Amino acid sequence: MRFLLAALTLTLPMLASAERADRFQKTVISYDGEMHYDTVKGVSKFNDHVEASKGSLLISSDYLTVAQSPEGDYLYTVTSSKDNVAKFKQKQDSANDKWVNGEGKSIAYREKDDLLTIDDDAKVRIIENGSVTGEATGAKITYDAKTEQIVVKSTGDAAGAKKVRAMLILMPKPDPLKE
Repeated sequence: MRFLLAALTLTLPMLASAERADRFQKTVISYDGEMHYDTVKGVSKFNDHVEASKGSLLISSDYLTVAQSPEGDYLYTVTSSKDNVAKFKQKQDSANDKWVNGEGKSIAYREKDDLLTIDDDAKVRIIENGSVTGEATGAKITYDAKTEQIVVKSTGDAAGAKKVRAMLILMPKPDPLKE
């Protein structure tokens, strides 16, 4: 198990690095339902097919809560209804068409740190030129776009959280003789 976590920490950073320009883009939130804004707390809540985009980063699910800190930084938290999942995708700085995609029951994006945390049946895939080149699953996955690190845990943070089997799949290079 420790070998898998070490392999993931060392290997996936080479596979995925977020587009640097995304940090400096505006955030656009679209939704089919309602938005409630609490001017005192600086919290907005959206529902019904919510999508938040910031450059190439797209986060979507059934519900979104956006909280602004006193310093002006934002925390975006998307959660899904019972039969759905929260999703994200982000284009990578790469000569190839490379994306990182993830899903789980909830996703939190801390704008200040460029940090995505996927909880509950979390999955992350690295997709290059339309093919999956790496995949990780676990109870909780943290993707740090600044340091280009992905960490997978087999248990969540809640007390008494159920332990799940974490997994890393690395795809082989294409066979040059088949091309």
